[in-house]
Amino acid sequence: MKVVHNAIEFGMVQAIAEGVDLLERWKYPLDLPALLHNWNHGSVIRGWLVELMERRLREHRLDDLSACVEDTREVKWVVQYALEKEAWIPVIAQSELAFYRYRDPDSTAGKAVALLRNAFGGHPLHKAS
Repeated sequence: MKVVHNAIEFGMVQAIAEGVDLLERWKYPLDLPALLHNWNHGSVIRGWLVELMERRLREHRLDDLSACVEDTREVKWVVQYALEKEAWIPVIAQSELAFYRYRDPDSTAGKAVALLRNAFGGHPLHKAS
């Protein structure tokens, strides 16, 4: 049950990170922590993970971070189990595949995932080289 919980969590973290990536590409500068604060006080996506993303973006600049995300392999185990059971889990499977994208040290979504995982799980946070 815990591993499935972590897989759901990672799908949610991935969605938040992809949103941060899109917002970073906006043609005008945005105050991302303020925007996330706004979203967390009245939008349908409010929640602890959005709150953590806001906090971490106030503490760290994405440009100063590496996109390296430590892989505990838990999500891979869930994907393997789902394949055995023929369960449809596209979001969770995509979040596992995203680990390969985070080998690119400049991935904004990878940096956002690393920030969130550090905030709630104490996973390592690496500085850009």
